[in-house]
Amino acid sequence: MTFVSVVLPAYKIKYLREAIISILNQTYIHFELIIVNDASPEDIDSIISSFEDERIKYFTNEINIGGTSLVEQWNHCISFAKGEYIVLAADDDIYYSSFLEQCITLTKKYPSVNIIRTGAEQIDENNNLIGIDGILPEYSSKYQFLYYWLTAVAFTCIGNYMFKAEVLKEKKFIDFPFAFGSDVASTIMMAENGIASTREMLFQFRISSIHLSSSEKYLDEKLEATTMLYTWLMNLNYERPSGRFDSFCYENTQKETLYTKCRYDYYNQVIKRIPFFQLKKIKYCSLLSNKDKAKMLIRYLLDRVKGKLG
Repeated sequence: MTFVSVVLPAYKIKYLREAIISILNQTYIHFELIIVNDASPEDIDSIISSFEDERIKYFTNEINIGGTSLVEQWNHCISFAKGEYIVLAADDDIYYSSFLEQCITLTKKYPSVNIIRTGAEQIDENNNLIGIDGILPEYSSKYQFLYYWLTAVAFTCIGNYMFKAEVLKEKKFIDFPFAFGSDVASTIMMAENGIASTREMLFQFRISSIHLSSSEKYLDEKLEATTMLYTWLMNLNYERPSGRFDSFCYENTQKETLYTKCRYDYYNQVIKRIPFFQLKKIKYCSLLSNKDKAKMLIRYLLDRVKGKLG
């Protein structure tokens, strides 16, 4: 029997009950649900007290950790986990009932991997389907997984992964501002021995107005995190592999390719969203050449003229 810890940092109540129900309804029953109230101003207690399930372990932080560092809160929460594997859930996402069962099947088939992945749907505030994930092979090497992320085949959000607890607790989640890019870096880090994936989409990632990744309030932090993420990626220094597919993925995830994706993310995640009077922020796209910064400025102005940016 493999024991799993599903860890749920809780701060918002809007979708919390639905998230908890989806976890408790798993067909695989050998798990604990660790819920950590991050000193929320909302009434988390009343939601938790409405459940009578001995698998729930409830903790409350004396101070709010996630407001200063969301990843520090993640790492704090997993310290309570007693399972051999850890799933880091969110208070607004949904799991299909066979999520744990299918992940556990893959842990037995690929015991050397430290990370299991399921496909992810994207849903809106009303549970409408608004996006779907790519389908990965059942097993991917670290070279392939990096390539699938870089080419946008793999949609990455931390909740659709199961981590080997011993390794995750040693390495810990990688801390970038407001966790922007932390899911990407942490999953790539954990895929050192490869990654196993289900073919089914067993997880629903909610995109809503209250979701941090959808917010435009933290563009400075997102800009800094983009720089930190791509600096980290450009220093992976993977050894050149010998296999045909791994060699292809290796050649197509080198610094020049990462640079192109970095330039894309700087613009689409940050620069195009800033008001005109903050255009000086382009100079903080520190991984770009001066030539590309100038091109970015021109693109911004042209998009404004065309009305693309409002």
